Amino acid sequence: MIIYNFVGVDIAKDSFVVAKHGDKKNHYQTFDNQPAGFKKFLAWLQKHAQMPWVCLEATGHYSERLAIFLHQHHVQVSIVNPLQIKHYAIAILARNKNDIIDARIIAEYAKCKQPRLFKPRSLHQKQVRELMQLMDTLKQQKTQLLNQQISIECALTKKSFSKIISKLELQIQKIEREIDEFVKSDPEFIKKVSWLSEIKGIGKTSAYAILAYLPDIGLFKTAKQLAAFIGLTPRQRQSGNFLGKTCLSKFGDARLRKALYMPALSAKKHNIYLKPFVTRLKANGLAEKSIVGAVMRKLVHIIFGMLKHNQPFNPAFV
Repeated sequence: MIIYNFVGVDIAKDSFVVAKHGDKKNHYQTFDNQPAGFKKFLAWLQKHAQMPWVCLEATGHYSERLAIFLHQHHVQVSIVNPLQIKHYAIAILARNKNDIIDARIIAEYAKCKQPRLFKPRSLHQKQVRELMQLMDTLKQQKTQLLNQQISIECALTKKSFSKIISKLELQIQKIEREIDEFVKSDPEFIKKVSWLSEIKGIGKTSAYAILAYLPDIGLFKTAKQLAAFIGLTPRQRQSGNFLGKTCLSKFGDARLRKALYMPALSAKKHNIYLKPFVTRLKANGLAEKSIVGAVMRKLVHIIFGMLKHNQPFNPAFV
């Protein structure tokens, strides 16, 4: 039986604090959140942990860069939802909070739960995701400016808004073309795009986004696990005579849920294979919003089956 040395990492923009579980000396160390700091942390691990298992919270690029570095140097690493650490701290009645305490709690959580190991996305997928994120950001800015422009009365200000919006539209179109060209350079990625596009409701842009934000399918044994990871499983609130509303848990990547939302709306109306499913939910009295959530979850099950078994769309999956 392998005995691991669990190390918690509390990471921020400029630095990160590490602490080893079970260290009686309460030893901790702070490193710069940059390549030189990563190398120093690796040397620290080699000195203080024979079989290290590093755990850190999901904080976007800040955590992913370090996790990729550790994975490349054959160190076991896990990235967990910050909400898991927060509730674990509440469960053990942690009264204080600072970077050192947080790192120790993360290390204790890792030893207790031994979370799923991190597996980095391919470089191509990572670059597509960054382009999609940039395009989403520009689209959000465009929507905000359009909303603000409605209430503006000054003609000069309106003209300035129109110029900025036009520039944003040109930039969005440019990024869309760049994504198309970039995707063509990876035959495996474009093959999966074509597979997803065969599902009525999923267009090319939605397929790009879904594949860009999806984690490695091999990390999940079942489609239910993937749906739970994305935050598409029902969340019940019931206690005694109290019966609250059932809604989506909404844990996981919000961008991935967003990428599935419009395809679900379209599939709900036009996908003939999902018609019996939607009709049954309506007959059971389910609200329209809940039906859309159920269709999103059904699409995840279909996508999981395709990618897990490496085969194109098959109505039998539905």
